[in-house]
Amino acid sequence: MDNISTREPPVNQENNVGQIDQLTGLRAFLALWVVTRHLFFSFENGAFIDFGMRFTAFDHGYLGVDGFFILSGFILAYNYANGRPLDYRAFIGARFARIYPVHLMTLLGALGLVLVKQYAFHKHVIGTGQNTYPALAANFVLLNAWSFKFVTGWNDVAWSVSAEWFAYVFFPLFVALAPARNRLFAAGLLLVPAGALAILEWRSSTALSLPGGLARLIPEFYAGVLLFRLRRCSGFATLPRVLGLAAIGVMVLGIAIQRDTVTVAGLGLLIFALSSNADFVAPLLALRPIVYLGEISYCMYMVQRFPMEALTLARKASSALAGSPVVQLVVLLAMLFVMSHLTHVIIELPGRKWLRRVLSAQRVQPRTETAHAAARGAADLSHAQEEGAAT
Repeated sequence: MDNISTREPPVNQENNVGQIDQLTGLRAFLALWVVTRHLFFSFENGAFIDFGMRFTAFDHGYLGVDGFFILSGFILAYNYANGRPLDYRAFIGARFARIYPVHLMTLLGALGLVLVKQYAFHKHVIGTGQNTYPALAANFVLLNAWSFKFVTGWNDVAWSVSAEWFAYVFFPLFVALAPARNRLFAAGLLLVPAGALAILEWRSSTALSLPGGLARLIPEFYAGVLLFRLRRCSGFATLPRVLGLAAIGVMVLGIAIQRDTVTVAGLGLLIFALSSNADFVAPLLALRPIVYLGEISYCMYMVQRFPMEALTLARKASSALAGSPVVQLVVLLAMLFVMSHLTHVIIELPGRKWLRRVLSAQRVQPRTETAHAAARGAADLSHAQEEGAAT
């Protein structure tokens, strides 16, 4: 089957073995879609950058998070659920190292901003809304979204990281509930998450926007795992080249008729289509600049509030900037891309590497203590022999 590797990646390395470039590129668009929602949607205080018009597609940018949940289920199943035993301890350590350095940095940054507002500018922000110390503690241990109601505060976008952590912890259960039998069975199981999302949207006054972390994560991550199972089934060795375009059409339809479940179904179909290099949309998303934006998309998503805070201060200092939404947008995007790149290079990659090394050493040490002692003894003897020969 094209493009889907059946090789199990080594669990002591970052799981980018057989990376699907077009799916990495898709991450860039999903992250930017979320950002546009936060920039252009008219919240209670109006749009952050106001062009004097509505952008319906951008209004639905919250669904970029749903796309991430589906994509995460698909990619983790692609890397870990292909028939070989899962080393759960190594897996959970690798996932923790993947998300926590940037999460911790942005949480500390958000804490710093709140403290400055509270004590330097005498704004009462601690204890208001979700900016409470219990919420801060929950954020530190990645439990802030482990409920079926929406939890925000501090670095508010980090709720989705907590929800992702839930998926990582219970990943073996998701895989067990998505048995690899045949394509008809896998396709039938997809009705379960689709039905759950439809009910969630029907019962929510805000469609799929903000009804709760796990309420969206569980069916969508499960759908991603099922889509991988379906992709592996015989009969899907090749896919129609226009499937990606059809998926985008379904997404546009969902936005037009204001049905988030339809849009999410289109996102799932797009991920399924882009698992093939032959899709018409794949070459665009596999362009190196877009792939790089996809590689830094986690940082882009997590740091997005900080350029917004900086722009807020800049607008107060410059009336010319405050009156030009186009310039504001250019300045903000420039800050976002630079900050995302620096966070990726300075925090994410070194932090991930260091954490993986520490966690791997802790995992291996108890089982190899005797072997290491013997090796040290042999090394000391060899060193003494070399010293004697040298003199």
